[in-house]
Amino acid sequence: MADSHPLERLRDEATSDPEAFWRRVADEFVPWLHPPDRIFEPDPPTFRWFGGGLTNMGYSALDHQVEIGRGPHVALVAADERGGRRSLTYDGLLAEVRGISAALRGLGIGRGDRVTIYMPTSVEAIATMLAVVRVGAIHVVVFAGFGAGALGDRIRASGSRLVVASDLTYRKGKDVALEGIVDDALATEPGAVEHVVVFRRGPASSTAGPAGDGPPKLDWADFLAGGAGQPDGYEAMEANEPAYILATSGTTARPKLAVHRH
Repeated sequence: MADSHPLERLRDEATSDPEAFWRRVADEFVPWLHPPDRIFEPDPPTFRWFGGGLTNMGYSALDHQVEIGRGPHVALVAADERGGRRSLTYDGLLAEVRGISAALRGLGIGRGDRVTIYMPTSVEAIATMLAVVRVGAIHVVVFAGFGAGALGDRIRASGSRLVVASDLTYRKGKDVALEGIVDDALATEPGAVEHVVVFRRGPASSTAGPAGDGPPKLDWADFLAGGAGQPDGYEAMEANEPAYILATSGTTARPKLAVHRH
């Protein structure tokens, strides 16, 4: 009789002893800072996985990769529609993320705080996402094609203390302003937002300016400078602590917030 397919063997193992199967998978693939002492805890209508385990999504993505020798390897290649191209190794991306992590702490952002990110796909967007989870905060990425109403709904629904945005994006060969959309989203009801950080892709003279009656703004360089002397390390997070929130499109007027854990 022919040997069963590896997928069948995995399915059999997972069915016959689910807890042992998932313990083995977690031990093999997750770089724990402290291993879990529990695997699965049903608590209807919710549940918990890998209770007591300490990890951090940002650590797994970067620090661990450097520790096992991948530091000089390419981690991220970013290309835009205008021909711009940037390549970062794990070492280089980790350095970027550490700088942003320190800057976040300089603004008082830490464990459990929510940070809305309204940026096009870019090195800065990816590095900010990784930095937010690194310091134990929770990022809320909003599609850069949404208008002020949808952005404002997501900022307020998540209780974000900080908004990180680009001044503009590129779409079909044209500049599309984003900063004004952020201003409009926060003008009448800023919610819990205390600061807005703006990464400027265009000329500063065309986009700079106060946020009106909204929260104070910081340019990217000033934001990074504010991290001087702040720690840039990662927080050890329990596996069930939230890492990020994604707003789903759903059938209700308000966005539904789906929480992803570490």
